[in-house]
Amino acid sequence: MRSSKLHHWLVLALATAWEFLLLYNMTWLWNYYIESGRVYIRDGIPSCWFWYSPSLPFVLLPAIVLLVIYVRFKEPRLKKSGLAIGLPALSVVLVSLLNPKGSFPVLLAISAGVGAILGKGRGEKALLFLEGFLPGFVVFMIILGGLAVSC
Repeated sequence: MRSSKLHHWLVLALATAWEFLLLYNMTWLWNYYIESGRVYIRDGIPSCWFWYSPSLPFVLLPAIVLLVIYVRFKEPRLKKSGLAIGLPALSVVLVSLLNPKGSFPVLLAISAGVGAILGKGRGEKALLFLEGFLPGFVVFMIILGGLAVSC
């Protein structure tokens, strides 16, 4: 049981670190999520445009890696962790296509649902919730931050 919790904490740390790496290296990722520009109309008044174009493989890399390792080694914890990370991050990216500010409640609901469905016992449910919520929240911050400064 102890190694199971350690596994979840390690996965949580690595997946969140990956998404923070994306957040802090936005200089080379600006066109990865939000492509924007400014056009001056008349009298120096700018008109801004932006295009939200998420790259799903890049956002979901931690989940994809865990699921590939699961296929190789058939360790159920890896599948749980992969789904716990992938589904909330995917929901944030997809809901942001329609309404970026509406992705936060969806992130909470999907993270809680995945934790409740896949977890056994309160501890594992809470850890699976965190595994999905923290990386998904970082992706949410990247998207909203990119949209806020796109002009």
